[in-house]
Amino acid sequence: MQLPYSTYLIDLDGVVYRGETLVPGAADFISWLDTHHKKYLFLTNNSFASETQVIAKLGRLGITTDKSHVLGAGQAAVQNIAHRFPGATVYVVGEQPLIDLVHAHDLQVADPDAHRADVVLVGLDRGFDYKKLTGAVLAVRAGATFIAINRDPLLPTAGGAVPGCGTMVAAIEAGSSVKPEVIGKPQPALLQEAVLSLNSTVDETVMVGDTLEVDILAGKAAGTHTLLVLSGNTTRTQLAASSITPDHVYENLATVMADTPARL
Repeated sequence: MQLPYSTYLIDLDGVVYRGETLVPGAADFISWLDTHHKKYLFLTNNSFASETQVIAKLGRLGITTDKSHVLGAGQAAVQNIAHRFPGATVYVVGEQPLIDLVHAHDLQVADPDAHRADVVLVGLDRGFDYKKLTGAVLAVRAGATFIAINRDPLLPTAGGAVPGCGTMVAAIEAGSSVKPEVIGKPQPALLQEAVLSLNSTVDETVMVGDTLEVDILAGKAAGTHTLLVLSGNTTRTQLAASSITPDHVYENLATVMADTPARL
């Protein structure tokens, strides 16, 4: 493989796997990264328990990894808060894994009845109710920094789509009239935190993804190089019609390994 990068940020669905099937070349690609001592992280916009889920799924598919190679938008959001607001009090709209992350980074979790905090952090919360909505809205209106893990309105499940993190974010935004900072792709913060975590620079980093409007746009916003694979969401027709131009285009990770770029 001829790509000249030391650091790889890798989307999962459509790049490494599709459903419960590995994309051709995925296992060889990860083995190459390990053998050549490349820095890499799998990135996910998921807002809860994502690292554990990713590790388990990759293991089922034959790729062994650990938490040092996975960064979810929830983890990145808490890291971002800890960097910017050390010791801050955070009003958390989210589930226990997100609360545990906040505690693990020496941040304080606001009392739900306090209605004041330094930061309001919003992830997926399947116990979201009027009390949490009120607390979050009042804290933002009182001056708290409003941070959303992602704006995905729906969450795919085995039984069909259900409301996602973005639905809760939209409700708080409507009540507070404040637009949130968003950590997940296509915003650049997830990639920026990934580069920082790996002690790399954007110049030596490439974002590998399958979606122009999410992965490639995020890479461009963060200042990394970009590599699109056509094994997931983006078709040749969509690529040809788009104003978003990746630095590299390959059919899949197998052609990345063979260094045979896709020809439009």
